[in-house]
Amino acid sequence: MSERRLLAVLALLLGLVGALLVLINFRLPRENQDFVVWLGGIAVDAVLALVAIGGSLLIYGSKYRAGGIINVVAGIAILIVTSTTSGLLIIFSGVLGLVAAGTFDEYRYTRRR
Repeated sequence: MSERRLLAVLALLLGLVGALLVLINFRLPRENQDFVVWLGGIAVDAVLALVAIGGSLLIYGSKYRAGGIINVVAGIAILIVTSTTSGLLIIFSGVLGLVAAGTFDEYRYTRRR
């Protein structure tokens, strides 16, 4: 297994765990809380978590740079909107995807004897 695929698998796992933590953080509305505001917050969290899952799947599917950028942006948005640290996992997943885009396969560049 090349280091590129290893980084992609690690980025996939971190992205999925971070998105799962965002999805688990859902709560029912409180007594005095407006239902529409609560529903809007839940919808934003769900969309950001699904975008992070999509970015992680792009990284795993050999679109390293695109998935990495998507996960970094989604992670920053999750940090701003939800104010939980699960966005850090998604940001780190995106960084690993960008690092995987910069690596090269060694077997192409070895000398032939």
